[in-house]
Amino acid sequence: MSQDKSQDNNQDKKYNVFQNLIYCIRETKKGCPKLLVFAALIIVLGCGIPLLTAFLPKVVIEQITGKSELSKLLGITAVMTFSLAILMAGQKFLDRMAYWNKFHMNAYFLRQVTKKGLTTDYRNQEKEHFRKLQNESYATCNGNSSYYAQVYDAMISFFSNLLGFLTFLGILVMLNPLLLLFLVGTTLISFFLNRLVMKWVEGHTEEKVGYEQQMQYVISASNDIRAAKDIRLYHMSTWLGQVYEKNQKGLIGWYRRYTAKLFGVSAVDSGLSLIREGVTYLVLIMMVFDGKLSVAEFFLYFQVVAGFSTWLGSLLGQMNHLEFLNLNINRLRSYLEYPETYLREGGIEITPSPLPSKIELRNVSFRYDEDGEDILKGINLVIEPGEHLAVVGLNGAGKTTLIKLISGLIDPTDGCVLYDDIDVRKYNRSEFYGLFGAVFQDHSILPVSIKEIVAERVDGKIDEAKVEHCLKQAGLWEKISSLKDGMDAKFDKSFWEDGINLSGGETQKLLLARALYRNSPVILLDEPTAALDPISENRLYETYDEVMEKKSTVFISHRLASTRFCSRILLLEDGRVLEEGTHEELLLKKGRYYQLFETQAKYYREHPEGEEGEHEV
Repeated sequence: MSQDKSQDNNQDKKYNVFQNLIYCIRETKKGCPKLLVFAALIIVLGCGIPLLTAFLPKVVIEQITGKSELSKLLGITAVMTFSLAILMAGQKFLDRMAYWNKFHMNAYFLRQVTKKGLTTDYRNQEKEHFRKLQNESYATCNGNSSYYAQVYDAMISFFSNLLGFLTFLGILVMLNPLLLLFLVGTTLISFFLNRLVMKWVEGHTEEKVGYEQQMQYVISASNDIRAAKDIRLYHMSTWLGQVYEKNQKGLIGWYRRYTAKLFGVSAVDSGLSLIREGVTYLVLIMMVFDGKLSVAEFFLYFQVVAGFSTWLGSLLGQMNHLEFLNLNINRLRSYLEYPETYLREGGIEITPSPLPSKIELRNVSFRYDEDGEDILKGINLVIEPGEHLAVVGLNGAGKTTLIKLISGLIDPTDGCVLYDDIDVRKYNRSEFYGLFGAVFQDHSILPVSIKEIVAERVDGKIDEAKVEHCLKQAGLWEKISSLKDGMDAKFDKSFWEDGINLSGGETQKLLLARALYRNSPVILLDEPTAALDPISENRLYETYDEVMEKKSTVFISHRLASTRFCSRILLLEDGRVLEEGTHEELLLKKGRYYQLFETQAKYYREHPEGEEGEHEV
């Protein structure tokens, strides 16, 4: 395991059960306070009903053996039975109310989990450990049988058992202290055996989550229409099926081991329970024959002893269950409290302006893992306001990493990134993001209307004239205006029955319109046209160049000829700036850029028909 992963694991929260119960109560007080009231009433009834049930036979038998009048006997029995019925009805009502209100708390935490995923430092989303915590956190509070919902059931059961245990303990102390010790001792054996099972689960949770994640990936791929063509053409269904089956077997094996341990503990529990009841019968019968107990007291104490064993067993069982749930709550809290390093408030405020400022990378290096190799090494770069810069290089040269650093998505391992001569880390990061419009190769478009995509708003506050202007600038207005619903047309046929899909080039124009609507001073284009043919890409880049005249723009492309219009070109190789200059200057140098350009130009001279089999850099 790398040092980076070890540090992530060391950051996981390790709160004890009591601390997490207080946390859950505190959060419930914020999210759904009436749930606490229902829980408290259920706890009281959970103890009162068994207590009343235990005393009912004793009272009845005493009335019978005491030869009380039938009317009195029936009256007492009716009152106690009616009271018991009322309490049980009240308990069922409260259980149902608690059940429905747990939905509110699930929703409360799901909002927090979702918000964390949407707003966390981008660097966190690149960490495998964080994404695992994210997946587990959704499962922890998703559904009324979720781990978080179970906390309320376990908490209610625990405190009900504790209250009942203390009540019955007080009764049994007066009966036979040795019997009491025997009952406690045998129950503790079961408790510690169950704890061993929980410890095993704690140590093997990562293994289980790993199997589940890979199975979920296969399920997601089977539902992803973008992957459907590849799956069929490349016969990936067999491979994906093998991956799923392999992990399914691993998960089944995990549960088989878990079940075997549970079975062993259950067998011991059953044996101890049989011994407890046998010894209890023997002791109570001997006390009756010795005249130390009446028949009525025999029934009472047998009920109390049986109840005491149940209370104690359930109490210890709930402690184990709470320990298990505690692991999941710790994982949830590890996710929600995952360290954030970017400033969200209290930093230098940014004055909105459509005009760019100078961007500088000063001796910048970056690596993804603490013990990994630097992706970028000692980069020094100044992007002047309004400059159009192209970044080219072989795959893995660090081009996308450079874009992430410029936009503040990640921070350098060494050195600093400056905007307007101020370290990016001193700005409020959300405000800083507003300085950038970006078009990525791996883009994200929501299934909403065209105008909502361009305006990045779904609240109705959209300047439709501005949307039209941006679509015209991007060269997409003719297509959109020809649609039946125009800019109100819904995007994505897989989501909407009357939705539309766009070609690769049209999608890139839509993304360009979105970037233009934002009117950010800096535009970042990270290989957005990789799926297009060279001619379409060149035309689109010419459009970019025309509409971004006064903006600072960084273009990344694997086709060197497409960026010849830029005022400067950087060639990255092995994490360093190997060459820089205009397209013509770099060709005259006859260096690495010239070699790569000639390699591509030779291919296009030999294959003028298109990009089939294109040689990429």
